[in-house]
Parts: sequence; structure tokens; C-alpha cells
Amino acid sequence: KRACNIGRGAIFFSIARGKVAEGIDFKGHYGRCVVCIGVPYQYTQSHVLRTRLEYLLTKHQIREADFLTFDAMRQTAQCIGRVIRSKKDY
Repeated sequence: KRACNIGRGAIFFSIARGKVAEGIDFKGHYGRCVVCIGVPYQYTQSHVLRTRLEYLLTKHQIREADFLTFDAMRQTAQCIGRVIRSKKDY
């Protein structure tokens, strides 16, 4: 923030679903651009995720690919939302 405040600017790199992916607000001149490289799919070998996917298929007929794609798009929207906060943002 100091670099932006004195006019030098800054570049911030982060990984979706990482520690800094949640709870940081880059409104106004602190965030002007988001570049997403790749699709932030979940790690599919997790036992917790495998159980959740089995439940969704059994109880709600939601296929694995549908859930994983929806979740990745939700995560992408979350990342973009770090800089796009209002109609006055860049």
C-alpha cells in the first residue's frame, strides 16, 4: 500500500484459494487489474471433497464435473471481486 500511496505502484501475485485470497480488499487505486491464469479447480483427491461429491450425486443428482466447474467459477468471481467493489472502481 505504501508504494501505491506515494505513486510508485505495485504488483501483487497470489494463488487462488491461498492464504491471501480471502479477506483483502483492493478498492480504488490499490487494485486496477486482475489476471487469472488457469482455472482454480479444487484438489480432487481430498477425502473430504470425495465425500461431498458422493453426497451431492446421491442426494441431489449433481455430477462431479458440474460441481467442480461451478466451484471454480465461484472462486474466480471471488478473486475478481477483490478489486471490483463498486461502479466507481477502475
